[in-house]
Amino acid sequence: MPHTRRLIGSMYKMGIAILVGTFPLWSPPLAMTGALEKSPGAGESRSAQGEPKGSTNHWDYEGVEGPGHWAMLQPSYMTCETGRQQSPINIVMPRHGDNQEDLSFHYQPTTLTVRNNGHTIQVNYQEGSYLRLNGQSYKLRQFHVHDPSEHHIDGKTYPMEMHLVHQDDRGHILVVGLLMAFGKENQVFSRAGDLLEQQTGHRLPSKEGEVFADVPFNLMDLLPSNTHHFSYHGSLTTPPCSEGVHWIVLKTPIKISKVQGERFITTIGPNARPLQPLGEREIQEN
Repeated sequence: MPHTRRLIGSMYKMGIAILVGTFPLWSPPLAMTGALEKSPGAGESRSAQGEPKGSTNHWDYEGVEGPGHWAMLQPSYMTCETGRQQSPINIVMPRHGDNQEDLSFHYQPTTLTVRNNGHTIQVNYQEGSYLRLNGQSYKLRQFHVHDPSEHHIDGKTYPMEMHLVHQDDRGHILVVGLLMAFGKENQVFSRAGDLLEQQTGHRLPSKEGEVFADVPFNLMDLLPSNTHHFSYHGSLTTPPCSEGVHWIVLKTPIKISKVQGERFITTIGPNARPLQPLGEREIQEN
């Protein structure tokens, strides 16, 4: 099981870190320009498509490599502790923006490349899909899932949260948080999962690695019709916790069945970073 493997290896890996001083790191789901491209952290070396082959994960969601210790694992992770605009947050008492954001989604079908990177299940998206925010285009790079939701709404958490990771031509990152609640079975996920399993034998990769299938999947089919949202300035929620990320959290959750949620939980386990202080930031409601 992933948790057993992580716990057994954690003390050994910490010893290596002390002896070597620095070590290659994985990254969160997507790389920002500059720091992120130099240090595999959130998405990697990394390229916007995932971590480099041969890389080793050196952080976790529990134990000595858990969120409370991320800053001690690698110098480039220090922002996880010293940053003042960290994510996720509890979204409470937002204010209506003076200028309402103009948000539109332009997603196209993609074939499925489903990756288990040891921290989450990530689906890389082909070129051609994007969103527009106030006239600025952000290309969709990938999406991945957290259990439970990382963002809270007025103190309420949801069973899961999907992050849709975008990047503009200058390297700025915009992430859409899509909350997921338990209800009836989500036919979009079921159809994609069935086709993926027929072609590859895997509904989800049970161990680190990836599976590819020529199965069409379109995120547009998942989005709620109501795209009213909260927005704020934050960070990546995985090391190196780089700031400067524009967050959009949709108000309306999508529904999945408990069985669908448990399939993910059994494969990955809990992978949500604890809430971070809001500080002086303002949350806009659109």
